[in-house]
Amino acid sequence: MITEVQSPDFYKLLGVKPNANQKEIDRAYQKLIGKFDSSEGNSLDRPTLKEQIEEAQEAYDTLSNKEKREAYDAVAQVKKRPEPSTPVKPGPLQFIGRKGQSKNRKHQNVYQDFFGFSEKPFDLTPDPKYLYLSPKHKEVLAHLVYGLQENNGFLKIIGEVGTGKTMICRSFLRELRTDFNIAYIFNPAINELELLQTINSELGLPGKSKSKKKLVDLLNVFLLEERAKGHRVVVIIDEAQDLEPKVMEQLRLLSNLETDTEKLIQIVLIGQPELEIVLAKDGLRQLRQRITIQWELLPLNLEETRGYIQHRLNVALGKGKVRFSRQAIETVFCYSRGIPRMINVICDRTLLIAYTEGTKKISPQIVKTAVKDIGNLVPLESWTDKFWKLVIPSAIAAGLGFFALNFFALPEFDNKPKGKDIAALIKEDPIDMSSPGELINYSAASATVAPNFPVNVPEVVTLSAVVVESAPKQIPSNGMLSISDSEKLVTYLSSLTLVESKLEAVKWIFEAWNIAPENLQDKEDLEILIEDHQLLQYEMNGTMKRLQSLNYPALLEIALPNAQGTKYLALSSIKGDIGVFGSVDKIEMPLSIINSIWTRKAIVLWKDFENLPESFDLGFKGKEAVWLQKNLRLLGYFQGREAPLYGPKTIRAVRRLQRNNNIKDDGKFQIDSKMLVYNLLQIYQTPELVIR
Repeated sequence: MITEVQSPDFYKLLGVKPNANQKEIDRAYQKLIGKFDSSEGNSLDRPTLKEQIEEAQEAYDTLSNKEKREAYDAVAQVKKRPEPSTPVKPGPLQFIGRKGQSKNRKHQNVYQDFFGFSEKPFDLTPDPKYLYLSPKHKEVLAHLVYGLQENNGFLKIIGEVGTGKTMICRSFLRELRTDFNIAYIFNPAINELELLQTINSELGLPGKSKSKKKLVDLLNVFLLEERAKGHRVVVIIDEAQDLEPKVMEQLRLLSNLETDTEKLIQIVLIGQPELEIVLAKDGLRQLRQRITIQWELLPLNLEETRGYIQHRLNVALGKGKVRFSRQAIETVFCYSRGIPRMINVICDRTLLIAYTEGTKKISPQIVKTAVKDIGNLVPLESWTDKFWKLVIPSAIAAGLGFFALNFFALPEFDNKPKGKDIAALIKEDPIDMSSPGELINYSAASATVAPNFPVNVPEVVTLSAVVVESAPKQIPSNGMLSISDSEKLVTYLSSLTLVESKLEAVKWIFEAWNIAPENLQDKEDLEILIEDHQLLQYEMNGTMKRLQSLNYPALLEIALPNAQGTKYLALSSIKGDIGVFGSVDKIEMPLSIINSIWTRKAIVLWKDFENLPESFDLGFKGKEAVWLQKNLRLLGYFQGREAPLYGPKTIRAVRRLQRNNNIKDDGKFQIDSKMLVYNLLQIYQTPELVIR
């Protein structure tokens, strides 16, 4: 049986007449798009928002193209005639009814084709592949991993609505090893019995019993069996702020399931800040005491918001196809307050408006239009707003208070000698500047002025102490700042923003490559400079030993304590246990100082002098294999005749190279191996990290 082919009335859909011109079609289309609201709910008897937008897009494309419009008009005329004997297949201007919609629909999303996305980059669904690991998210994940590794009983993570708690949870679950059994509860609006039933069902145990004792006994037996196998059992409760106190108490009782030496079950509570209020109740003080690890997921800052937006665009294959200006991102941050969910909402509507305007450059005006469409978004207060709200009223109040005190309370004093002005008084009793360290006896002086009033003398600081405190940093004769402990380094870096620290640090890396970083003002300038000099970025996680093996200067990611943020520091050279680092100043200090604050993440700039293939592997054929074999021979790793084939001999040589230089010996000639060979060969001008 052939499915009936249906074609929508595109003129009726756009609200134009059959003889409408292009200007009328454009106006009608933009008006129709402006009416769409992504917050509308879907129902079974009406098309979804996505389907409505797709139809509008198809109608616009068809009526805006002369050939397509003529073909559509012809098809519309055919529809009025009797059905032909030969079945007609759905064409590009026809599509099957809603239930049998053609799979070859061109427009998956209203702006997807225009921007070249593979999918919507700012969808609200928590897809783990879009997880952006800001320093805040890294810390939360680190605490989760640490808590499970140490077998702590209770872990708690709180975060404001939309900060990405569920995304973190799902990504964490996806990365867990197979020796974990997870019970994930995402609907905590249940009672004690339903909690036990849900946990057992999630773990694959019988969960229909209405006896709490029987359910707990089954769970206990299962936990003992899993522990004997070396497996761990974890219960993760999302939206935990909705748990009733009685259910919380039941969780505490479950945590009593243990052996003589360790807990049998671990419980992770993930919720909004209201979870703190629930746990603060007196009846839950025992549960509160058992929470050994807790962390708060904070909103993103401006720089993290910029990285978040770019990350999602890159994942959706939109790199370079749409550009948010710096001011546009600042506007997004201002209205979203750094909350990822609101960033998604604003950016999604922004891209829709940009599409209707036919531009791929996102300006602050487009973002503000999107914010206005969404409505009810209150921006962050700027420093000028705070100034007018706080400083000015305080100054006025202080002025009024001083006026009232002066007018009503203070007696009048007139101790100035008659007939003498201030210049004459100073001439008679000049200040002796020959002894700057001497102090004035304020108490004695005050007593001569007002003997009838007690004087509170403030603590006096010597001038010499002030001089020491305000003295500039002592820089040795070699021009380098010397830092001897990590606290001084933290103080030094805390005065810089993330971007400032990165730009200052990368200048030293450019200097190592003999590049003059002129007019390096922001990240865009940095990217242009890197591209102009054909440098590549290699991000790695490793140890100082691995950095020394690669032997390139590197940018180190530094996480300052007490939530002071992430900074960057250039590691320019190493001699023994001493490193030369770069920021605003050139710094010399022991390598051990950065151990506690280096995140083990580094960025290395390198150059692919020969434009080699992305990866060499077994079976690769080409002249590049001969180049590799010849240079491995020069380095003493390859023996035999060269051939344009990446075979077993080449793999063995590459593995020896990798083992001798602390690189994973998989025999694949990838980025780290390329960097190493270029650095070891004398014919390529590469900077060296280790001074021998």
